[in-house]
Amino acid sequence: MSAVIVTGTAVIGGCGSNSKETEKPGSHAVVGGQHSQTPPAGSKATVTERANGSWKSIAKGSDLQTLTIKDGHVSARGQKLACEGTLKPGKKNAKDVPTLAFSSCQGSSDGGRGLGHLTMKGADALAIDWEGPKGGWGGPVDSFHRNG
Repeated sequence: MSAVIVTGTAVIGGCGSNSKETEKPGSHAVVGGQHSQTPPAGSKATVTERANGSWKSIAKGSDLQTLTIKDGHVSARGQKLACEGTLKPGKKNAKDVPTLAFSSCQGSSDGGRGLGHLTMKGADALAIDWEGPKGGWGGPVDSFHRNG
C-alpha cells in the first residue's frame, strides 16, 4: 500500500511546478518543437490580424513554399511562383474569412489560383482555398504552418 502512495506522490509531484508564477494568457507554447505566440484567451483579434507573420507550406513541392503577411500585404514565394498581393477582411457564411488576391506574379501566372479564402486553425495553421480561374471548377488549396 505504501508503494502505491509513493508512486502516486511521485506522479503528482512530477506534474506540477515548484514555481509560484502562473501561466499568463498570450504566453508562448511549444508545439512540434517550435515556439509560438498564442493569442490571449478571449482574444477578439480577427483572422486577418492573426494571419500576420511568416508561414511555410506543409506540402513539399508546392508552388508556394513561403507566405508572408504583414498589415494586409502578402508576399508568396515558391519554385514556380513569386507573387505579391493583398489580404482583405471578409465574411463567408457569417464567418470571418478574409480574401487574398495576387496583384502580380513574376515568372508565370498565379498558378490557376484566382481569389483565395483564408481560414485558420488555432494560431499556427492556415489554409487558403482558391476559387481557381473564372469559368473553372475550383482551384488548389494551399496549407501552411507558422514559420519560427
